[in-house]
Amino acid sequence: MNFDFRFYWREFQWKMYDVATILFDDSKNDLRALPKTVRLQLLMTLSFVWSTAFSVVVFETINGITYGWGGLVIGHLLIIIASYVTFKAFKDVHSNHSKVTKQNLNSWDECIDFLRKKDGD
Repeated sequence: MNFDFRFYWREFQWKMYDVATILFDDSKNDLRALPKTVRLQLLMTLSFVWSTAFSVVVFETINGITYGWGGLVIGHLLIIIASYVTFKAFKDVHSNHSKVTKQNLNSWDECIDFLRKKDGD
């Protein structure tokens, strides 16, 4: 049996892209009527709930539950905040693109030409 790691990695990347699109794209998110801060708070609350449920089921001692829950919550919050900040930064760059360059670059070649002119090459 031949395991094609690259194929599965590409499939995983597309699935993660789909998940991010559903969560952060206003046209596809079912919670689009809510403000973005409320959606972020909802994601964080869900991470608390599921971390608590997982900790209670998996860890057997009070110390295990406490440290396991803390690690899971911190990990979830860091991933959620990092994803939110990353997508926000990319969206800001995309929306402010024409303001920064003072021209509309529609293709890769136009972008390269603009950068070469800017760098003086």
